[in-house]
Amino acid sequence: MPLRLIDRLETFGMAFFFSAALVVGVAQVFARYVLNVGVVWSEEAFVKFTVWACLIGAARAVRDGLHVRVDLVLQHLAPPMRRAAELLNIAINLAFCGVMLWAALGYLDFLFVVGTTNVETGMPEWVAYLVTPLFLALMCVRYAALVPAAVGSPSGDPWQPAGARAPAPSVH
Repeated sequence: MPLRLIDRLETFGMAFFFSAALVVGVAQVFARYVLNVGVVWSEEAFVKFTVWACLIGAARAVRDGLHVRVDLVLQHLAPPMRRAAELLNIAINLAFCGVMLWAALGYLDFLFVVGTTNVETGMPEWVAYLVTPLFLALMCVRYAALVPAAVGSPSGDPWQPAGARAPAPSVH
């Protein structure tokens, strides 16, 4: 149930931030080429909205087994060895995201204490960087959710549901 809520929040977040980037980008092009004026903060907002949507998409990719990883060797391992390798992979990724989360929280605290504001937007800098620890926490949740899936999968593949058979190799 909690992962379903996270799925919905991810979907909403990606749609919201990509839509916001689209609106800002189109408004800037309209303002620049039709009204012959520019909006100073639009480029920064466009980039941030796009990056935020992509970061949320990266967590979604982990959920769906689409995140970048090397699985050529994993495909040829026996299920117990594949399970062990997948669990090691998950542990390494979880540790990496955890360390990055800790560092991001430290940097966010630093920005909050210093109190700098962005010249273009006038917003406090920590607001723009708040998404980083949120994204990393989401990645930690996604990797942690793979552990029971890897343990319970007959093939050791956390993205293959229990009871499902591996797809037959393609002849093409």
